[in-house]
Amino acid sequence: MDVRNAVKHRENYDSIVTYFKTLKTPGMDQMVLLIDTIEQMSPEIYEHYRALQDIFRMRLKEMLAGGNPGPQEQLAYIIQKGCSTGTLLREKYESYLD
Repeated sequence: MDVRNAVKHRENYDSIVTYFKTLKTPGMDQMVLLIDTIEQMSPEIYEHYRALQDIFRMRLKEMLAGGNPGPQEQLAYIIQKGCSTGTLLREKYESYLD
C-alpha cells in the first residue's frame, strides 16, 4: 500500500489503520511513515486519527523497551514530530531529544 498517496483521500483512512495494525514489528522506517501519516491525516476523522496515534504510542513504547530503538536521528525525528502533533507528551520524551 502506498500510504503517502492513500492519506490524501479520507475514504482510505480505514485501510491505512488496518495496514499499520497488521505490521508485527515495524522498523524505524515504518515508524517514520506512521508519524508522517498522522501529521497528514485530518483529525476530523477522529476514530482513525486516534487509532493511528494509539498504534504509534504502543509501538514506540515497545521500541524503547527493547533497548535498541534504531538510529538516534530517526528516533529524535519521530519523537519530535509525535510531540508536535500532540501524539506524545513532550515532558515524557524530552530526554530522547537532547
